[in-house]
Amino acid sequence: MKFLLLSSLVFSASAFLSPSLIPSANRCTATTVFSTETEIETTTDAARDELMKIAMELKDEYGVLLIDTKAKDSFREAVEKLESVAEDPSDSSLLVGDWTLVCSSASSSAAKNFEIDTSKIPFLKEGPLKDIKTTLNDSIRVQQRIKFGESSQSIDAIDHVIEYTPPNQLSSFVKNLPDAIKNLDINPLKVSDTKVVLKHKAEVEGVVPVIKTKLSLEAIVVNVAGESKNLAPTGEDVLGINIPFGEFLNAGSFDTTYLDDSMRISRGKVGPVDQIRVFVKTSAEKTTETSEDAPVEAAIDEDDDLDDDEIVEEDEEVDGAFDAEIVEEKKETPEEEDDDDMIEAPSDIN
Repeated sequence: MKFLLLSSLVFSASAFLSPSLIPSANRCTATTVFSTETEIETTTDAARDELMKIAMELKDEYGVLLIDTKAKDSFREAVEKLESVAEDPSDSSLLVGDWTLVCSSASSSAAKNFEIDTSKIPFLKEGPLKDIKTTLNDSIRVQQRIKFGESSQSIDAIDHVIEYTPPNQLSSFVKNLPDAIKNLDINPLKVSDTKVVLKHKAEVEGVVPVIKTKLSLEAIVVNVAGESKNLAPTGEDVLGINIPFGEFLNAGSFDTTYLDDSMRISRGKVGPVDQIRVFVKTSAEKTTETSEDAPVEAAIDEDDDLDDDEIVEEDEEVDGAFDAEIVEEKKETPEEEDDDDMIEAPSDIN
């Protein structure tokens, strides 16, 4: 009996002290959790990259607003895939900034059986209408500016900006025109940029399970910039309309279902219509362009340093040659001859 009791005590002590028994289970659990988190991050990154690729391809083909049924289904499936593997966003401060709309779609259960197949509409895929559609896609840009109010210490304003850069020549819209009309000026006022700004009052209503933002339309502003004498080059507000009772008549909301430093997914509902939008942050695009330009600037700085060294060496050579010429001139005109001339001058006067 004593032997059994002693054996059990020894076994318990060895199990407590040995790292190969109980602690090993904890290590396995920690390793499993870490591996699971890594797999989730990898899956999220892959789904994010896939959505961005599909959204950019659809934008290039159809524009920011999708009307083709198959395109909308492909876009929606990629969005839902990312939403299913990513964590729910909770930090509303990441919303602040300028966001550029990449792609959007609108659908409703009422029009579920009504499909649009643009591939069966030949004049949309070729000819003048295709050229016009491509030009409009390149000329129109939609942004959402989410602002942080210092007095309210929260998001309090959102601007929807529709920017249009009109082309100057008719050939920008339609290709293969006769030479007599392809250079026809279709922008006589020399408008370089037009913006329609929808100003909203905004408020973050909640962050669980997704970030819900309420907004109400307050004003509409039209800003025009141009090169003519009647337009300001940097843009000027030419029209402003205040919207009364915006909180009651023009109220809406949207949910942010995915959010990171450079991309977000927004969902909204207007009546029976469900809306899905994918944005990229404008500051992120600028940061990428700046980082790509940095090596060029560094190379320019190196060239400037080399040029400065060459200039210094050239200056030293020039200064040395100039000093040598001065020395030779002094040798050719000794001081004794100057003294004799000064002595002879008074004798001539006498």
